[in-house]
Amino acid sequence: MNMNQNFLKFVHAIVGEENATDDRAICASYSRDQHWHFVPAMNPAYVVRPANKEEVRKVLMLANEGKIPVIPYSTGINVRGLTIPVHEGSILLDLSRMNRIVEINPEMKTATVEPGVTFGMLLEKTRKYQLRPAFPDAPLTVSVLANYYLRGIYQTAAADGHDHTLSYEMVLPNGETIKTGSRSLSGMPYFRYGVGPDFTGVFCAHPGTCGVVTELTAKLYRLYDNRNVYFIGFDDVSTPTKFIYNLMHDELAASIRLVDNQSWLKGICGTFDYRYEELPKFVLCMLVEGVDGIFEAKDKLVGDYIKESGGKVLEFPEEFKRTFEEESLGGAEKSCMVFGLRGNYHCIGLYGPLTLAAKYYELHEKTALEVGIPTDHVHFYLDPIYSFHGQLCYVELDIFYDGSDLRFGEKLRNYNEKQFKRLLDLGIYGWFRPYAGIIEPTVARIGYLAEVWKKFLKVLDPNAIMNRGKLF
Repeated sequence: MNMNQNFLKFVHAIVGEENATDDRAICASYSRDQHWHFVPAMNPAYVVRPANKEEVRKVLMLANEGKIPVIPYSTGINVRGLTIPVHEGSILLDLSRMNRIVEINPEMKTATVEPGVTFGMLLEKTRKYQLRPAFPDAPLTVSVLANYYLRGIYQTAAADGHDHTLSYEMVLPNGETIKTGSRSLSGMPYFRYGVGPDFTGVFCAHPGTCGVVTELTAKLYRLYDNRNVYFIGFDDVSTPTKFIYNLMHDELAASIRLVDNQSWLKGICGTFDYRYEELPKFVLCMLVEGVDGIFEAKDKLVGDYIKESGGKVLEFPEEFKRTFEEESLGGAEKSCMVFGLRGNYHCIGLYGPLTLAAKYYELHEKTALEVGIPTDHVHFYLDPIYSFHGQLCYVELDIFYDGSDLRFGEKLRNYNEKQFKRLLDLGIYGWFRPYAGIIEPTVARIGYLAEVWKKFLKVLDPNAIMNRGKLF
């Protein structure tokens, strides 16, 4: 009996007829995302919706036997083409039914979740303990597990640092389950480093290419009552870098974002209805928080540094300040509203030192101009991240555009081809995520590490069924 021809019959026995289909209309709804100018649309052959880890295990083993490609998918809020099939005949493994918050442990300050749990769901549960997860700049409908497993480093609140993921369990194509960190030995998922290497870190940042993560434990962070928000204007990117360094060096700010006066600032403030064009070209948004005594001392030092910064303190409405608090620490996430600028959003996200911030922006403008992208489409976002070894910052080179303009799509592809190589030449710590076109020029520069990476994937997935084509 041919496995591929009879796959649907076999998988119905695992997940039920209502949770597996090859219906063309349903499959087409999974065929593209916002990154469609770079990742061509392609229908999966099947959409399968397991309810639990045992069903995931059985489906993976079935796919492995038939050498059928599998693409894991959590809540479906996708912007980088990572869940779009590359090969014909693929299975889209929709994990959104697996949406249990397995545990909130306020004593350990952790949350354990399944793939379908959203940040909105988790925020609702953690608030009553005066805790919160670390938030990405994304809608509250995105998957906690998928975003943390993707990289483990997030840019919203500087004080949260990086690597929020503690441990997880992953089902491999052969049906075996791997548990990372302390959960592998003791069953307790509260410590990232267990026996041997840091496998939690090893599995991160190449999502869906090793196996299917069915459960993840992440850090939670304290919510403080004492807060103060500042908006400070600058005419260029280089002037505020000393100010940012001082804030990070002395660990004074909970959140710092340097943005231009148009794009993300509108999301941070939560409205288009303001005279943003009259502001200085760049705005540093900053949040100070803490317990009594410590908060007051921090806020005083911040005030001293502001006076030395060369920037202009901007008097924004109180509503803007409250919205920025929510953007940074969880609540009404409004950053996604900036898509209303022109409809579509393209960015190159990377990690690099604060010392190169001005050069990243200069290169962004230069490359965009060369390929014919107007200056008013070019935007910038920088967020420093504790701890500040190496002056670690998340940097986003943004372009907002009309996605229906096919000629503009061609300009973006030309921009990417030039910019990836130029950024590698200038120097970066690494990319935010492995989306289309970014791996090829990078692999050529990392030497034998690329071969080790490929061999590692081969050991876990010898039939190469997991998210094929997204890396190598």
